[in-house]
Amino acid sequence: MQFSDKLKMARQQQHYTQTQVAEQLHVSPKTISSWENARSFPDISTLVKISDFYDISLDRLLREDQTMMEHYETIDKHALRDKHIFQVTYFVNLVFILGFVIVHMLSNTPPILRQYGSWLMLAFFVNLIVLATHYPNYRLWIRSWPRRILLIILTIGIATIILLPFLNQPTNIPTDINSSAYSAQAAQGYLAGAKLGIAINIIAGTLSSIFIVFGSEEILDKN
Repeated sequence: MQFSDKLKMARQQQHYTQTQVAEQLHVSPKTISSWENARSFPDISTLVKISDFYDISLDRLLREDQTMMEHYETIDKHALRDKHIFQVTYFVNLVFILGFVIVHMLSNTPPILRQYGSWLMLAFFVNLIVLATHYPNYRLWIRSWPRRILLIILTIGIATIILLPFLNQPTNIPTDINSSAYSAQAAQGYLAGAKLGIAINIIAGTLSSIFIVFGSEEILDKN
């Protein structure tokens, strides 16, 4: 017997409507209907709730339904792949941040950074996006008020640390833009672009640092 049939039979035996079951499992009646008609499957956490609600073991629910077993095996593979991607991008992000800190402490910018600086920044942003989209259990960041307060303080603190050096560095307009060939509007556009770039760097640096702090829990988790 398929999982969908077992689900429907269990509900009918206990004289529940789909709406009643949906209320208990905190899903919509359409979701219950979709499960009972084999159009979709519940996630792992919801599957445990279903087992408890109907008082049916997980083994009994999943047994004989090869399609559903394959579905969860696929989910496990994707979860493992995402975890590996997260681990790689986490350490790459850490290397970028340490590299930027070291460069900032140097009096002269290394030649390789002057030559490939824009490409390195692009790689940093791309890696940060991949890291953010593969971060596991991101809801744990705000699971309690102490953690929320920590996140707010960390965000403000890191943003301030990153912002201060930029505030002490005036944004100079290149000589060619100051020439008569360019209008005042062009100069204003350059300044706006420069300020936007600084803002983006601050945001990216803040997020990157937050990922390092909170992501360490996932890296150290052996499960």
